[in-house]
Amino acid sequence: MIKVLALLATLFWGLAWAQQGEVRVAVAANLRDTFLELSQAFSRNHPNIRVIPSFGSSGAFTQQITQGAPFDIFMSADLHFPQELQRRGLVEEGTLRTYAIGKLALFIPSRVGVRATGLEVLTDPRIQRLIIANPEVAPYGAASVQAMTRAGVYEAVRGRIALGQNIAQAAQLTLAAGDAGFVALSAIYGPDMRQQGTWYIVPQRMFDPLEQAYVIVRGRARPEVRALYAFLHSPEANRIYRAWGYDLPRTAP
Repeated sequence: MIKVLALLATLFWGLAWAQQGEVRVAVAANLRDTFLELSQAFSRNHPNIRVIPSFGSSGAFTQQITQGAPFDIFMSADLHFPQELQRRGLVEEGTLRTYAIGKLALFIPSRVGVRATGLEVLTDPRIQRLIIANPEVAPYGAASVQAMTRAGVYEAVRGRIALGQNIAQAAQLTLAAGDAGFVALSAIYGPDMRQQGTWYIVPQRMFDPLEQAYVIVRGRARPEVRALYAFLHSPEANRIYRAWGYDLPRTAP
């Protein structure tokens, strides 16, 4: 009997340790390359903690977390979706925090023959397929619609719009089959887009601020989760956000 109890105790602590060594993070698609660099930097000082990211739209992650998806941290592309989870009591108290300010860009592949000099170029007849992220679930998609509306071109081009599930997919579709597309500025800092077209950084007055916030999901505040959470607003993390084209909130160190 004693041997059985000892074996069960060993199995229990083994499982507990395995859980302690993993942090599952729901990451907004615009952060993909940025987060991979963040994760690598974190792992250099925490080699025993395995960071497991999933990338997708902030709205889809919000629904999944509401339904009990086992994420520890949620890094959204806006402030609204984390606030929605907080209103539902699904966030650890005091962990809602803005970590970066996103930027939106209009990208036009070189093959189209149109330079991205402003939003008015979207009315050029050579732009027949405009890619944006789904504005219902992707904050960058909603910002794209706002920008076109404020620029007075939305009604003229809405019939040419095709949707990506998230802003990362919108960038991929723009390169593969679109004549123009709205992307996160951070995508242009990566290797896939920079040499393949021109881009226009949309003035931030044209859309509601993309205040990107993150939270610890309720009941998931294990020590390793708090370690990653703290790193994600550290000076080293802030350096990485800046390197990928993000602004920082005023309260950032």
